[in-house]
Amino acid sequence: MEAINIISKVLAWPLAAVIFLYQKTLSPDHGPFSFLFPYGYCKFYPSCSMFSREVLETEGILGLPKIIKRLISCRP
Repeated sequence: MEAINIISKVLAWPLAAVIFLYQKTLSPDHGPFSFLFPYGYCKFYPSCSMFSREVLETEGILGLPKIIKRLISCRP
């Protein structure tokens, strides 16, 4: 079981990197235009992208159902 968790976390690194890149470039909450939304743009706390990164770091790919559920409920 431990091997599955390790593999899951290793496979999550590229996804976490893509989310990090999104946050630094396009995200209205974390990107260069965050000054336009001083109270945040996302209706959730933490924002959907931050939640996704945290889940990927803790659960790896096995956390994808949580991420998908959160993104479906967001509807920006």
